[in-house]
Amino acid sequence: MIAAAFLIVGLAACQPGKEKTPEVLASQPVPSVPSNEGSPTGAPQITGNPTEINPDLIQVMWETSRHAHTYVLDELGINSSCARCHAPTSYIPSMNDMPESCSTCKFEVPPPPPTIAEADWQNIPCNICHRVKKDKVDPNYTWLSIPPIDEYEDVASTTELCLKCHGQIDLAGHGKPDLANAHAGYACTQCHDAHTTTATCESEMCHANVLNPTAPIPGHDENHKTVTCWACHDAAGMAVGPDDQGNWVTFLPASSIPYASHNIVKQVLCERCHFLNNPWNLSGKVP
Repeated sequence: MIAAAFLIVGLAACQPGKEKTPEVLASQPVPSVPSNEGSPTGAPQITGNPTEINPDLIQVMWETSRHAHTYVLDELGINSSCARCHAPTSYIPSMNDMPESCSTCKFEVPPPPPTIAEADWQNIPCNICHRVKKDKVDPNYTWLSIPPIDEYEDVASTTELCLKCHGQIDLAGHGKPDLANAHAGYACTQCHDAHTTTATCESEMCHANVLNPTAPIPGHDENHKTVTCWACHDAAGMAVGPDDQGNWVTFLPASSIPYASHNIVKQVLCERCHFLNNPWNLSGKVP
């Protein structure tokens, strides 16, 4: 991912190396953010009004997120095109990507270098999704569509914002979240914390009792502790199996790239893994 959005940049996520943490403007309304206690990363989570949270905490939360660690290189050691989504403020667009007015004013952009050094890589700072002026962050979200000229584009929802980067593109390991069935119509930030980008099904606002030992649900036991929720509850027909760490996940079609299914249903078909002569030496019978 998600997104994955996924997925939304931290409200006051400032760039590494900055001495000052941008201040959150508490006078602006902010959509509520669901708690994600129990996150696999163990990152701190916001459980109250984001405008009441110390900006230093928001900074820490962002630093634990994938948005703070986006440096990539392709198989040729090139990343200039990757920066368009992975580090937008480091991305150097071509003149074809700039507004027509730039050409009218004889504004020129030099060709980008094939590789951006990690020291110059800006990850996903707060100004990608929020206006920042004099180190003050406006909590209302918006999309920095053209970073070199500080041009923003209004978006109708956080999901529309996430999909600016987490949409479908023809690259290995890149998939568009397919929100269908049980989670159809959900916004990205209803599952993913807006600052850490992590999501957990066992949030107290969602499925807090699925691992209740006093009233166990079949399949939610010690034997399945390495099985992710989406590996069993996927409705997209994705391939299922263990990843490199031994956790059972779903994979992008026709690949061995793990990707969390966002097409979820309550009903589970155990025979998807427990069938005769399965490659994982699991029981051929449903427990």
